[in-house]
Amino acid sequence: MSKLIALLLLFGGSGVMYHVATSDEFRITNVRVSGNQLLQSSELEAAAAVIGTNIFWVREEEVRRRLQTLPAVQSARVTAFLPNRLEMRIGEYSAAAVWLAGGAAWCIDRGGRVLGPAPPGAVLPVIRSADPAPLQPGSQVDHEALGAAERLQQLTSAWGPPVREFDYSADSGLSIVADFGPRVQFGDSSDMEWKLVALAAIRNELQRTGQRAELIDVRFKDRPYVR
Repeated sequence: MSKLIALLLLFGGSGVMYHVATSDEFRITNVRVSGNQLLQSSELEAAAAVIGTNIFWVREEEVRRRLQTLPAVQSARVTAFLPNRLEMRIGEYSAAAVWLAGGAAWCIDRGGRVLGPAPPGAVLPVIRSADPAPLQPGSQVDHEALGAAERLQQLTSAWGPPVREFDYSADSGLSIVADFGPRVQFGDSSDMEWKLVALAAIRNELQRTGQRAELIDVRFKDRPYVR
């Protein structure tokens, strides 16, 4: 009798396991994403690759690792809920600037890594690159350009609204179009205080003499240039 009961329990358990493994009731159809700003929920769902998967086969740690292959994702928390729901809480890297290149706008972090397309209305410094080469998430741009832009913003904020738009080329570094007309080339972030003092002196001299300039180059401490 006891053997019969054991066999019935075995077959019953096998039936339950078969039902759990094959029933559509336990296939993930509901994915909820929160915490994302740079990335679209559809991008995260595609990276997670769980839609249609039996919830009992999902390994939350594996899904988390897949999500963190996306350059913008700093952290991810993944939780499965019966019968068919997966929740993903995303922590993204902080965007420090918008980098314009190849006709597209990208958010970059302080290390110069491209995180993803810039969302509309992003309130960040804008750096226009002369390099037309297209970028993609995970690409690397010159982080020194961002460092120079941030330093220039810090130093000019005491004079009025900080500069928010910059131009960049690999040859000449960072430049801006000054409020009094000429383009000003700053290069990198070194000696930025001296560069601004030199710019102020050149501007005063131009005003005193009534002259106009197209270009002011203060990249080199021993030879500022005016054209």
